[in-house]
Amino acid sequence: IGSDNRAGGRIAADHLIAAGRRRLAFLGDATAHYPEFEARFQGVRDALAAAGLPPPLQADAFTTEESGHAAAARLLAGGDRPDAIVAASDLIAIGAMRALAEQGLSVPADVAVTGFDDLPAAASSRPPLTTVAQDTQGAGQLLVDALLARIGGRQVAPPMLPVRLVVRQSCGARP
Repeated sequence: IGSDNRAGGRIAADHLIAAGRRRLAFLGDATAHYPEFEARFQGVRDALAAAGLPPPLQADAFTTEESGHAAAARLLAGGDRPDAIVAASDLIAIGAMRALAEQGLSVPADVAVTGFDDLPAAASSRPPLTTVAQDTQGAGQLLVDALLARIGGRQVAPPMLPVRLVVRQSCGARP
């Protein structure tokens, strides 16, 4: 049971593109080692391709603030600065916002940032983080239902749960 990670990457990127952002970066491991992150990256690529924009810049990051900070710092040191970052997780995004601030860049004026997961820290970050929310309560219920079905000898195809964008100030839009 999982969330539609590709759709999550797509809706975050679509939102940034609609807000006028044209040079997006993805922070997260975009390989099969992290299939959820890889799907989110593919969603960002899909949105950019549909808009006729170049593919995203990309820097590997894992699920910590420190990793997000380091990935954003590497990206900025490369000289090809994005005007928006889609981070594979909220913690990566929060670390990236810290790196941007250390470089004298303003979120969202200079670089818009989105995350993924809608952790409690997303709402309390400065600025509050726009993020893709997963239906964790629905996932829990489906998991129990699938377990009971398997105990009962029935096979259940794992569903793909929808995601939704939670708009806060880090993307430059008012919620």
